[in-house]
Amino acid sequence: MGIAFTTPKNPYAELKEQVSRLGDRNPFGDDEILRLSRCMAYLTAANNADVVAGDKKAASYKEINPNCWLTDLAVFCSTLPPANFSLDHENPYDDLLKLDPVLLQTVSPEMLGERKKIKHILTIIEENVLPKEFGLILKEKLFALPSHASNMTNYDKDSPDAARRTIAWKRLEVFIDGASETSRRGSRKALTCIFKCCASDDDSRYANAKKLMDCFYRLALACAIYSRYMTNQIQMQDQKERLVLIEVQRLSAQQEREKRIKCGELDENQEEEEDEEEPIIPPFDPSTMFPEDIGSAFAASLLEFSTRHSTSGANAGAYSGLEQANSGSEDDSKVSLEIFLTWAEANAPCLSSCLETFMHLILFPDKPYPPSRSEFIFPKLRGQHSAFFTTGSPLLFTFAAMSPSLGGSWRRLYTSDSDGLSFNRLHNSLLGYSGPTLLIIKEAESGGVFGASTSTAWKESKDFYGNSDCFLFSIQPNIKVMGPRGAGTNFMYCNPKSRSRGYDGLAHGIGFGGDTLQPRLFLSESFDGCIARASDMTFEAGKLLPPREIGNPSTVFDLECLEVWGVGGDAVVAKALGNRHKQREVVASSIRKARKVDKAQFLDDFKSGLIESKAFAHRAEMRGRADCHVDDNDNKNYKL
Repeated sequence: MGIAFTTPKNPYAELKEQVSRLGDRNPFGDDEILRLSRCMAYLTAANNADVVAGDKKAASYKEINPNCWLTDLAVFCSTLPPANFSLDHENPYDDLLKLDPVLLQTVSPEMLGERKKIKHILTIIEENVLPKEFGLILKEKLFALPSHASNMTNYDKDSPDAARRTIAWKRLEVFIDGASETSRRGSRKALTCIFKCCASDDDSRYANAKKLMDCFYRLALACAIYSRYMTNQIQMQDQKERLVLIEVQRLSAQQEREKRIKCGELDENQEEEEDEEEPIIPPFDPSTMFPEDIGSAFAASLLEFSTRHSTSGANAGAYSGLEQANSGSEDDSKVSLEIFLTWAEANAPCLSSCLETFMHLILFPDKPYPPSRSEFIFPKLRGQHSAFFTTGSPLLFTFAAMSPSLGGSWRRLYTSDSDGLSFNRLHNSLLGYSGPTLLIIKEAESGGVFGASTSTAWKESKDFYGNSDCFLFSIQPNIKVMGPRGAGTNFMYCNPKSRSRGYDGLAHGIGFGGDTLQPRLFLSESFDGCIARASDMTFEAGKLLPPREIGNPSTVFDLECLEVWGVGGDAVVAKALGNRHKQREVVASSIRKARKVDKAQFLDDFKSGLIESKAFAHRAEMRGRADCHVDDNDNKNYKL
């Protein structure tokens, strides 16, 4: 008779099945599903806790503020202690719907410090940067189970426990689904999430255009402020530890010096070598990036697009986008979801990344950004002056929303404000720079702002060159991006007069699109007669210049201000500047080499007349005379 053995049941089998079920429906890994579930259970328990004197659980919930949902989510999602999955645990965490007992334990001082930093900066962001009550609206629209779905009367009254469990599971599904929609399910889903948050209370099919764009702008600033604050905190802590170590080493060296002086090995009057003091890293001030008025350009662009593509509804009519944006009528300023999605894909393809990046910072700040998604990085000027924008300017947000290459650190290569309207300086700033560049132009008549972006390095050429990673744009009075249309390849052009001495019969200057005789956007060497046309075969049609007076269809404009920026982030900019420096060194070396002349050869050429000069003209005049003989080997003898 055999002995029957039974395999002990794994206490975490059900939890593993729950994680797998949610993972199949959402773009998260198992560890991310587990983190979100534990955090939701903790916040739910905190909000439902009966805080009474002596309640042990209440003490662990004292940091929770139900009115700051986003802050609480950020504080606890990445700082909860890890789950304990040991098989001999007395009270195992075996169900996603229950509170993990580990979360009620005392956390380490390091973790408390991390929570304090996150809470501090998120509180500032919620109070000063994000739209009013944005966190609570986001929670209600996307992360919370609708009230009708959580009504116990809709479930089996004979099984209240089963009904409560069903409701709890639905709440968890909605919460994780909200995290997916706002961070991992693609641009259209993220754009739709913000549209829902900004939709009209009386008609959820429409949202105010300016309110929509202001929300994205504030989210972009929130990402920048959070990232820069946390980076600054790490830098200051590293410096603090480094300075402590330096001080210990200094004291040790001082003691060693005193010991050697006492033993007579060192002269007391011999001066010590003093190390240069490291400059103290200042704390980051979030108020330097608080939002400004986003203006009407974004809303005008969206409303004009809506007017062109709508035949009925809230946007029908003959208003221009700018008139609608500035009108007092609420209906004239609304757009539908489909119009908004279509417009964003064409003119602001990185707009959705604002929400996706922000939610990643809230939920998974300790994890790298998913490689399948494009992170929104607010441009950094690093104290460089610009005639167009300041540190947290909406204009910087506008550029970052146009292309991923326009995020991160920028380097000013040229500005007419300080460099003057000089083509030579503009040309010198561009040649050799191998990274992507952004040209921003302001015309004098109406203050229109437009320009071009290209990822191709500039070079002198009589022909067009470049690739499809190039586009034209208009910023003021409204926003439009004109990308390659696929029919032509005349992307960019740089043909200074010095290249051909002006004899090639082509346009001399820099330009984009069109052809060598009539570029679409063209800056001449003299900066007179600059041109901005509305169409060509390379880029999509669209006006660069603002509307002119009736009867003035001119495409010529006077240049008021011009700036060129190297873009793409620290690494790209540094490499491009390095390549420009190398090219300048090559040019300088060639010039120095050309200046070094063989003196003997030079004198021979001088005498022979190869180099014209009056100094030896008399020899040429004497040669051939019957009564004169010149001895070339004797410079002093001219024989008659």
